[in-house]
Amino acid sequence: MSRRHEDFDEFCDPENPRPIKYDEVKDALERLSPFITKTPCMPSHHQREFTMKLYYKIESMQITGSFKERGSLNVLQLLPLDKKKIGVVIASIGNDAIGICHYGAKLGIPVVVVVPVTIPICKLQNCYSLGAKVILEGSNLTESQRFARSLAKDKGLTYINARDHPHILMGYGTLALEILEQIPLVEAVIVPVGSGGLIAAVAAVIKHIKPNCLVYGVQSENIPAFFKSLEMDKPIQVPMQDNMADAISVPNVGVNAFHTAKTLVDKMLLVNQDWIARSILHLIEKERFVIEGAGACPLAAILGNLVPELKTKYVVAILSGGNIDYTSLIRSLQRGLSVIGRLVRFSVGVKDDPKAYSQLLSLIANGGYNVVHQFQDRIWVEGSDYTIEIKLVCETRNLEHALELKRIIERAYPYTSEFETEPFNDKRMCPCYGRVAT
Repeated sequence: MSRRHEDFDEFCDPENPRPIKYDEVKDALERLSPFITKTPCMPSHHQREFTMKLYYKIESMQITGSFKERGSLNVLQLLPLDKKKIGVVIASIGNDAIGICHYGAKLGIPVVVVVPVTIPICKLQNCYSLGAKVILEGSNLTESQRFARSLAKDKGLTYINARDHPHILMGYGTLALEILEQIPLVEAVIVPVGSGGLIAAVAAVIKHIKPNCLVYGVQSENIPAFFKSLEMDKPIQVPMQDNMADAISVPNVGVNAFHTAKTLVDKMLLVNQDWIARSILHLIEKERFVIEGAGACPLAAILGNLVPELKTKYVVAILSGGNIDYTSLIRSLQRGLSVIGRLVRFSVGVKDDPKAYSQLLSLIANGGYNVVHQFQDRIWVEGSDYTIEIKLVCETRNLEHALELKRIIERAYPYTSEFETEPFNDKRMCPCYGRVAT
């Protein structure tokens, strides 16, 4: 009983988990329908390339930019009147906070948001602009949640676990009801996974209506909390690591989410950072959607050829949100371009005179390459005092064009050139290497 007075959340009790039920999700849809955007399921422009009938559920089109507002509105609507007047406190790493702040303002419910100091600036500014009281506390979500529970006890506020409260998860499930209505032939749904709330709610609905429809979860390999928990058949915690999919960067899983999802999810997949970056790039360049790293994870599994069994099937990939800040977007695009060989970084040692520098640039220009960045190092150069090291980042058309750049530079500067971008930095790589990148 002592923990009930110290750090206990009755709605997320490990000894008494609350499964998500289909009828509860249907009731939530009736409450949310007048307010929530019914986001479209758009067909991919590259279905033939993927060899599947791929559709995107575009939750970035919600007014707050992610699916999180479905849960936020539902939990606020179900609060008792006296608790609505006093207010709520949540801990968040971004999208949950924006959703709660938006609907808290609409419903006149005071909101306090506790966020870790690592939260992206754009998400922090959104919370401030919506009128919430924002407290920066903790280096990660777990520490912020602990502080939020303590604050709720001290101030008499209602603490809401924004990632695992059963009323939150009921709201998430409305997304699956829309998918079934929009793509009735759906055979597989691919869901980004952090603490597991979204996949638990989606699986509860999908498996109730279409038991044979596959539900796959995708998580960054940097923080595989849900993946490891399913392997161990119990909730576990994993170390925090930097992760391009920041919205699902959580070290543990939800009690209710895990209890609901563990028997319903057909497969969990892990994707690396390169594939997430490549997916963000693909979605912007080829599908015209700006999607954050977490939302790009389902496509990363497809691009990484992790789901060959879904070929020819009707597949829905949930693009869960689009709240990506400028810095993260630029980094993701540059990394994605690097992965497919369209950005190549290398260094060349040349004589320190204008003619030699001009010859190098002419060589690059004549090959149809564009210099994106260049830096001249005259100090930290080994060997001759009359040598300069030029570091360049060049833009290419594709992987084959990038390989030709490597051949050109290494023929002209066989002893002083060095490529840094993988796989071009591998000395064992055959000059004819030409993996085709889609």
